[in-house]
Amino acid sequence: MAKKRRRGKGKITKSAGRLGVRYGRKIRKAVATIEEQTRAAHTCPRCERASVSRIGTGLWKCSKCGFTFTGGTYIPQTSVGITAQRAIKRLTERETGFGIEESGGEPKALVEE
Repeated sequence: MAKKRRRGKGKITKSAGRLGVRYGRKIRKAVATIEEQTRAAHTCPRCERASVSRIGTGLWKCSKCGFTFTGGTYIPQTSVGITAQRAIKRLTERETGFGIEESGGEPKALVEE
């Protein structure tokens, strides 16, 4: 008769396995998620290559083009930063007087009343 293989409980610990049983399950899971995001391949804002790595808290560097920039502590572009960039882009488009027409998709000068 074949012996049943028993799977160990909680063996999927990822990078938080080094913490052992300390700090609680939720905190260890959060640490593993954050470290996985930090070590993932990120795209460079200048050369669009997936070669950005973290060199310090909030400092990111592209290994291909050497572009160093600031970003989030654990990920290069935070959701708040993306929202701020979108708002700045929208304001600069208003100042220059160009926008996108809703129906045709071609640039059209905005007329202020």
